[in-house]
Amino acid sequence: MLSLLVEFYRYGLEPVPPFSWFGVGISTLDIVAMFRLCVVLRQIRELSMIEHVKSHGKKGVEEDSFVKKAATTLLVVYGGEAIVGAIQFIRHM
Repeated sequence: MLSLLVEFYRYGLEPVPPFSWFGVGISTLDIVAMFRLCVVLRQIRELSMIEHVKSHGKKGVEEDSFVKKAATTLLVVYGGEAIVGAIQFIRHM
Protein backbone atom coordinates (compact mmCIF):
# COMPACT_ATOMS: atom_id res chain seq x y z
CA MET A 1 0.00 0.00 0.00
CA LEU A 2 2.80 2.40 0.88
CA SER A 3 4.64 1.71 -2.39
CA LEU A 4 1.45 2.56 -4.30
CA LEU A 5 1.25 5.94 -2.56
CA VAL A 6 4.93 6.62 -3.20
CA GLU A 7 4.57 5.82 -6.91
CA PHE A 8 1.44 7.98 -7.16
CA TYR A 9 3.38 10.85 -5.55
CA ARG A 10 6.32 10.37 -7.95
CA TYR A 11 3.91 10.37 -10.88
CA GLY A 12 2.43 13.64 -9.61
CA LEU A 13 5.90 15.21 -9.57
CA GLU A 14 6.62 14.44 -13.23
CA PRO A 15 6.37 17.45 -15.56
CA VAL A 16 3.10 17.84 -17.45
CA PRO A 17 3.65 17.44 -21.23
CA PRO A 18 2.28 20.78 -22.51
CA PHE A 19 4.63 22.65 -20.18
CA SER A 20 7.60 20.33 -20.59
CA TRP A 21 7.55 20.94 -24.36
CA PHE A 22 8.69 24.48 -23.59
CA GLY A 23 11.22 23.43 -20.95
CA VAL A 24 9.06 24.42 -17.98
CA GLY A 25 8.99 21.77 -15.27
CA ILE A 26 5.45 22.27 -13.96
CA SER A 27 4.06 19.11 -12.41
CA THR A 28 0.51 17.96 -11.73
CA LEU A 29 0.99 18.71 -8.04
CA ASP A 30 2.00 22.29 -8.92
CA ILE A 31 -1.22 22.76 -10.90
CA VAL A 32 -3.35 21.29 -8.10
CA ALA A 33 -1.57 23.50 -5.55
CA MET A 34 -2.18 26.56 -7.72
CA PHE A 35 -5.92 25.92 -7.87
CA ARG A 36 -6.02 25.19 -4.14
CA LEU A 37 -4.24 28.47 -3.43
CA CYS A 38 -6.66 30.32 -5.73
CA VAL A 39 -9.63 28.89 -3.81
CA VAL A 40 -8.11 29.83 -0.44
CA LEU A 41 -7.30 33.37 -1.61
CA ARG A 42 -10.83 33.78 -2.92
CA GLN A 43 -12.30 32.61 0.40
CA ILE A 44 -10.08 35.04 2.32
CA ARG A 45 -11.12 37.86 0.01
CA GLU A 46 -14.81 37.05 0.43
CA LEU A 47 -14.48 36.97 4.23
CA SER A 48 -12.63 40.30 4.20
CA MET A 49 -15.33 41.80 1.98
CA ILE A 50 -18.11 40.61 4.30
CA GLU A 51 -16.30 42.05 7.32
CA HIS A 52 -15.75 45.36 5.53
CA VAL A 53 -19.39 45.64 4.47
CA LYS A 54 -20.55 44.87 8.04
CA SER A 55 -18.41 47.63 9.52
CA HIS A 56 -18.55 50.31 6.79
CA GLY A 57 -21.62 49.47 4.74
CA LYS A 58 -21.83 49.01 0.97
CA LYS A 59 -20.92 52.61 0.17
CA GLY A 60 -17.67 52.80 -1.82
CA VAL A 61 -17.51 49.06 -2.55
CA GLU A 62 -16.94 48.12 -6.19
CA GLU A 63 -19.07 45.50 -7.88
CA ASP A 64 -17.50 42.07 -8.26
CA SER A 65 -15.69 41.45 -11.54
CA PHE A 66 -14.54 37.99 -12.58
CA VAL A 67 -11.69 39.39 -14.66
CA LYS A 68 -10.40 41.50 -11.77
CA LYS A 69 -10.60 38.57 -9.35
CA ALA A 70 -8.86 36.19 -11.77
CA ALA A 71 -6.12 38.67 -12.63
CA THR A 72 -5.44 39.47 -8.97
CA THR A 73 -5.32 35.82 -7.95
CA LEU A 74 -3.05 34.82 -10.82
CA LEU A 75 -0.78 37.79 -10.11
CA VAL A 76 -0.46 36.74 -6.47
CA VAL A 77 0.13 33.07 -7.36
CA TYR A 78 2.55 33.53 -10.25
CA GLY A 79 4.07 36.76 -8.89
CA GLY A 80 5.00 34.91 -5.71
CA GLU A 81 6.47 32.07 -7.74
CA ALA A 82 8.56 34.54 -9.76
CA ILE A 83 9.91 36.22 -6.63
CA VAL A 84 10.76 32.89 -4.98
CA GLY A 85 12.41 31.68 -8.19
CA ALA A 86 14.51 34.85 -8.40
CA ILE A 87 15.59 34.51 -4.77
CA GLN A 88 16.62 30.89 -5.31
CA PHE A 89 18.52 31.88 -8.46
CA ILE A 90 20.42 34.60 -6.57
CA ARG A 91 21.30 32.16 -3.76
CA HIS A 92 22.85 29.72 -6.24
CA MET A 93 25.07 32.35 -7.88
